[in-house]
Amino acid sequence: MGDTGERKGSDLKRGHLTRESILREALTLVDEKGFDALSLRTLGKRLGVSQAAFYRHIPDKAALLDGVAEIIWQEVFDRCTSALSEESFTAGNTDWKTVFSLYAHCLMDILHSHPNAVILVLTHPMSTANEFASAARLLVQIADLGVPLPGNALGMINMVTMYVGGVAAAEVAPPAGGAAKDIDEGLAGMLAAAGPREKETLTDLLKPMDTAGWSFSHLFETGLNALLHGWDTV
Repeated sequence: MGDTGERKGSDLKRGHLTRESILREALTLVDEKGFDALSLRTLGKRLGVSQAAFYRHIPDKAALLDGVAEIIWQEVFDRCTSALSEESFTAGNTDWKTVFSLYAHCLMDILHSHPNAVILVLTHPMSTANEFASAARLLVQIADLGVPLPGNALGMINMVTMYVGGVAAAEVAPPAGGAAKDIDEGLAGMLAAAGPREKETLTDLLKPMDTAGWSFSHLFETGLNALLHGWDTV
């Protein structure tokens, strides 16, 4: 019996292939097998078609990568628009910091659900018509709430996106080249060989890691708040 992807491929005959069905299967492949497993050949095998069947929708590997990133961005914007539709977000009680914080958390949630694709999203910024259309709909929704955007809103969007992507990559992206060495072993070796001043300085620096609140989540919230509340001062 073949794997899930191969069984699914029997339902996606060449005549029923669409750009979206191809890209969603590609994202599933990345989720299951990792980014390095993604190729037109492997994707064709999962869908039960030859590579030639893709060319009408996906002409090459670059278009495939952009398309997979597009699917992820669509999930982000859908999450944001849905959240902004909730009753708690209404005209007059929502400011731009709240909106950008919501965007940051939606992006982080989606990246957490696709850890193998974090680096893909970081290195493939929005470029397709569908991505810009989704972004435009979100901005219209924000405008309809009566939320004035900050000065250089485009810069704010870029900074929040890069910040979230960087934190997500550090937290959930698979280590490049294989598993990383145990940090505790290296740290213990350094402290054992360090001189008194170096040991004292490093020990003081690492003290917060012993507190109950130390976590990626706590650091993420601290950094995001600093970014949002400091934007008006620059």
